[in-house]
Amino acid sequence: MTLETGRRGLVAGLTGMDVSGHNVANANTPGYTRQRVVLSASEPYTEPSLGKPEEPLQLGTGVTVEQILRVRDRFLDGQIRTELHSLGNWETQKDALSEIETVFMEPSENGLNNLISQFWADWQELSRNAENSPIRSVLVQDSVTLANSINHTYSLFETIKTDQQELANLHIKDINSKARQIAALNQQIVNIKAAGDQPNDLMDKRDLLLDELAGLVNYTLTENDNGSVNVDMGSENLVDGSDYITIAAIDWAANPDPWSGGPYDQVTGGNLNGIKDILAKLQTCEDDLDTLAGNLITEINGVHAAGYGLDGSTGVEYFTGTGAADIAVNGDIVADPGKIAAAAISDAPGNGVNALAIAGLQNSSITGLGGTSFGGYYKNMIARLGVETQESARMVDNQQALVDQLSNRKESISGVSMDEEMTNIMQYQYAYMGSARVISTLDSMLDTLINRMAV
Repeated sequence: MTLETGRRGLVAGLTGMDVSGHNVANANTPGYTRQRVVLSASEPYTEPSLGKPEEPLQLGTGVTVEQILRVRDRFLDGQIRTELHSLGNWETQKDALSEIETVFMEPSENGLNNLISQFWADWQELSRNAENSPIRSVLVQDSVTLANSINHTYSLFETIKTDQQELANLHIKDINSKARQIAALNQQIVNIKAAGDQPNDLMDKRDLLLDELAGLVNYTLTENDNGSVNVDMGSENLVDGSDYITIAAIDWAANPDPWSGGPYDQVTGGNLNGIKDILAKLQTCEDDLDTLAGNLITEINGVHAAGYGLDGSTGVEYFTGTGAADIAVNGDIVADPGKIAAAAISDAPGNGVNALAIAGLQNSSITGLGGTSFGGYYKNMIARLGVETQESARMVDNQQALVDQLSNRKESISGVSMDEEMTNIMQYQYAYMGSARVISTLDSMLDTLINRMAV
């Protein structure tokens, strides 16, 4: 009996040192969870029965290693993943909104606000010197610059949109990859648990994948009795035990709004939701710029066509196109600035009344712009974008602080403390040495009993 007690003590000591050594070796491993040996006293001898010895006592039989436990708070894991859903969403929006804000280049000399202001100032100057050719040439060149800038801004929006769409498919590919890996780990974990062992390191790998997945998309996690987990993205069952599904990449040409149906209709968090929101905000920016350009074309052409150029021409439109994508200065005017209809009457080419009327549009309430002026409408666009950009930056900071706080709490529970592990190693070492001394002493006693006692 004493021999068995010593043997069990040796096993417990060795197991404890192995686990502590494993903890120390993985102290800096991402996703690693501190492990702890759970010990309990083994069944005493003898058990109550009719045939037990008459001595009124039970002898302890040593220690048993019940399990090697991961020290982890599952509720805290859920909190962190919920906040990672939000953090991934706002990080994506922050990056994209900062890029959109850069496109406008406001405030700067090259920004649209400065170009629009210069455009109106040129018309004002022309109204005072309607026959001046250099002034007309300057107006044409500034108008071309304004139109080109609007075209370029719109094309940059389209480029950002395309980039975000491609990024969405990259995230979908990553989601599929992680679902496949989680399903494979599920199968291994189930098999190992069925054999009576504890697959702690595999469960760490799975949890790390679940944390990374939380930054990509929102999901619901269900833990099964056999040790596997199910991962559901809305109505889509990404992982069901060892089974998984592969979500098809989005065909943006065939399905420009994938969020209203299919596997993505319940996306509410993570990087994927950030792309969903940023595409909507980007579309608003495009629509606003298109509305601004369209009304600029319509309002100026309406006044310009009623005026007269230096050659007496009339009915000439100043801009061509319908919106931000194709606004341009009339090629005839570019070739001959004398066709600019600055005059209100045909027989007075020096009359700048029509140019003054066009300049007056700067501060007019434009029905197509909701009753605001051109400048006011554009400033509202920039102000809204600025607010959204600041909000995204603030939300990223707030969410990062919250994730860091929860992660620090998790680290205090699941992280490896080198001082604690060194203490544990010493305790297990002394326990091992003590058990070895028990066996050594028992060996000496048996040697005395068997070999040295006289017959």
